[in-house]
Amino acid sequence: MSSRCRLGMLWWRWLLAVLAIWLFTPALILAGATLAPQQPAPPEVTVEFWNRDIATLRGTIAGADPELRAERLVKRLNDLPLNAKGSDITTVPFNVEGKDGIAFGYHGRILVYLGSDDLDKESGQTLPQLTQATLQNLDDALQARHDERLWPVLRSAVLFTLTGLALVLIAVALIWKVHRRLTTKLHRKQPLIRTRLQLFGIDLRPLIDSLVYAILKTIAWTFVIAALYFWTTLSLARFPYTAPWAHELGAYVLQLFKQWGQGVVQAMPGVFAVLLICIITRWLVRVASTFFEQVAMGRIRVSWLDRDVAEATARVFTAIAWIFAAVAAYPYIPGSGTNAFKGITVFLGLMISLGSTGILNQVMSGLFVVYSRALKPGEWVQVNDIEGEVLEVGLLAGKIRSPEGQEITIPNSVLVSTSTKNFTRLGYPDGMCISAHVTIGYDAPWRQVEALLLLAADRTPNIRKEPKPYVRQRQLADFYVNYLLVAHIQNEKLRLETLSNLYSQIQDAFNEYGVQIMSPHHMVQPEGTVVVPPSKWYQAPAGDGASGGELPGKAKKAAEK
Repeated sequence: MSSRCRLGMLWWRWLLAVLAIWLFTPALILAGATLAPQQPAPPEVTVEFWNRDIATLRGTIAGADPELRAERLVKRLNDLPLNAKGSDITTVPFNVEGKDGIAFGYHGRILVYLGSDDLDKESGQTLPQLTQATLQNLDDALQARHDERLWPVLRSAVLFTLTGLALVLIAVALIWKVHRRLTTKLHRKQPLIRTRLQLFGIDLRPLIDSLVYAILKTIAWTFVIAALYFWTTLSLARFPYTAPWAHELGAYVLQLFKQWGQGVVQAMPGVFAVLLICIITRWLVRVASTFFEQVAMGRIRVSWLDRDVAEATARVFTAIAWIFAAVAAYPYIPGSGTNAFKGITVFLGLMISLGSTGILNQVMSGLFVVYSRALKPGEWVQVNDIEGEVLEVGLLAGKIRSPEGQEITIPNSVLVSTSTKNFTRLGYPDGMCISAHVTIGYDAPWRQVEALLLLAADRTPNIRKEPKPYVRQRQLADFYVNYLLVAHIQNEKLRLETLSNLYSQIQDAFNEYGVQIMSPHHMVQPEGTVVVPPSKWYQAPAGDGASGGELPGKAKKAAEK
């Protein structure tokens, strides 16, 4: 029983071994064939004679590779007599190593063998077609070599070239003469477009004029280059040796125009898509601008948009809309998928990202200033030490007109990072507030001081009677009391003039009643009150009434005494 089991196990082992060999043998053969070094195909060699392609050698015949065969053929063609013609070339069929071919000979001398390995397999070329094409190429080359040495041919070619050059020079002179006359006539009519054209506040007419002149100059240069190219092509065609170059130049131009035409046709759907996106975006922007304009004028009221920020919101919406339009239109722009276009886009993006850090900071700060409504044009504000009327609040900076008539530009980042005093915002309907601080010693009754400050306010022009000015005691310092006078003015544009008049009236009133103002501070209390007597108010060079007209009642009597 055990011997049968052993025989069965051996039988199964032999069966498995046979199956493994049967299954893996083809795979091993294929792997060996793959790993075995393959002989590289011999390179193709195009034989050129007298500036013309004769044949392309691709195969090896009788141990000679294409390079060696081409070298032999060029040497044998150069050895042919000058009067050799294509009709003198004979062809004889041959068979070498089981491959059919054609032998080309001249008076019993073999020039070259062309076999089936030299055929162009991709185009389906046959051996008779290869033979006919080679014979034609040899005939053209030999005929060109023969004609190149004929004086009538050279004389005709030289005369044609010189005549053509003279005509080209005359044409170039006429082209530039017409260009000068046309540009001179246009210069007399500048600007070419009488209607004002603006985009984002920029006058487009000078740009359009420059574009028209650039187009005219480009057209003139195009005609000049075309004339030179046409003359060069025709001149080369007149010489037998350079005739192939003329055909290549003509084919190049035709191929170029063909590529341009195909490119234009292929780009039409993308251009149409870009135009459609631009039209839709422009329509949306115009509708939105009309809506925001109505909101700014107060004709439309919505709860989520204030009229003070409607214009800024319109500009932000316009910028965002065109950015989204550019992103949506980018894939449809002709050439956007090329590596050159991608490289330019990456370069521009890098330039913008590196150079716009500060600009983005200013823009975001400008949006904060606009939407927080901290400043509005026409308001009187003070930013740090700069005081004046707000002229403009832009995305990058704000402009303030100082009392001296100077325009001061403050970056939005400064407006955001510093405190701003707005004198106009809370002035409606009572008028803008102005204030004056004075420090008076404890020896002066506070009721008298308040009365003097109110008297000075009453004497000052441009200060409203209603609401009435008022006085507050802000501080009880070591040597004096700090008083604050607050009043409302009628004309906000005369803020600084009113303050100047108010300070003058405060000094006059306190001097009139003999109350000392404790500024500057005194280290030691003086023996007498530090005041200016009325008799000295108009000492030279002030003159009588130079500042404020006649003296007030009590001061006038004291001055007369």
